[in-house]
Amino acid sequence: MQQEISQVEIRTAMNWARFGLWPGATAEALSGWSSTSQQPSRRNFHPCACCGRSSRGLLDEVLSMLSAPSARALEKLIAPLDESFRSRTVPNPLASKDMPWWARRV
Repeated sequence: MQQEISQVEIRTAMNWARFGLWPGATAEALSGWSSTSQQPSRRNFHPCACCGRSSRGLLDEVLSMLSAPSARALEKLIAPLDESFRSRTVPNPLASKDMPWWARRV
């Protein structure tokens, strides 16, 4: 999994403006999502909120670029963080259904 993630990050780093990945981006996003899942009121936008993507959003992007086995391995790391976030937040009834699930919670 780590080797494939590194390959995706390196391959997409050449077109940073489109993909927004660079070497270490997945690890940074995982760390950011871990922090956010423990303290949802301090949502961690990755890396500096300039693009408006959350750490969880970046992880979702990475998942979509991985092979099924690597995606499952990364999902195993993300799942407990998702559950922690869900347990500390509630659905926002005013949020647009077009937003990802993590952005529709307060």
